[in-house]
Amino acid sequence: MEKQKPIWPKGVSLKPALQQARQAMAALNWVAAASKAGCDYESGAFRVRFLDKTCRVLAPGGTVEEEGSPVEPSHDVQLVLLHYLLNADGTPPAGMWITFRHVPDGMVFDSRFNAMAVEPLVPAFKSDLTGFRKACERLGGIAMSRTGDASYRFMALPQIPMGVVLYLADEEMSASISILFDAVAANYLCAEDLAFLGIHLSSLLLKARG
Repeated sequence: MEKQKPIWPKGVSLKPALQQARQAMAALNWVAAASKAGCDYESGAFRVRFLDKTCRVLAPGGTVEEEGSPVEPSHDVQLVLLHYLLNADGTPPAGMWITFRHVPDGMVFDSRFNAMAVEPLVPAFKSDLTGFRKACERLGGIAMSRTGDASYRFMALPQIPMGVVLYLADEEMSASISILFDAVAANYLCAEDLAFLGIHLSSLLLKARG
């Protein structure tokens, strides 16, 4: 499998944040954390489903592996997984959707989120309803009944559902896409990490279209 390229801009080093997260993992109550995060912990490792893959986070140092791949996950994937496990408080999904700008501090990153997550999807799917459905289903998305011409629900992480809604163009409105988060997402990740989830999901949908 080809190594994933980092999504954040070049020149942004995640190594200091990753080292800090690994140090915090060493002091974590792993069994309790697994219960709060909604994942398994056995044989000295968390087993966490992350969108289209399953990762293992090893005790005590927080090393992250992708099951079935010899390639180390990118630093941004590793950091989000560690942050998820460190911050999980066990709050179940609320079943209520919010946009990124409505998560705490979401407005700080909103323009970047739209530029990197939402805007690339619109030209790809604005008139391709079938392609949108196929891409979502290839990533394990479950069709939802809500406004829009098509909408799908994804489990980005065990306690963080995400939604993607496509609105096709009509005589009055141009095409648009919304990326949604469950209202409890901020109980698990900060705004910058949630932005990464949206950008990552967007990139996977574009790859799955082909």
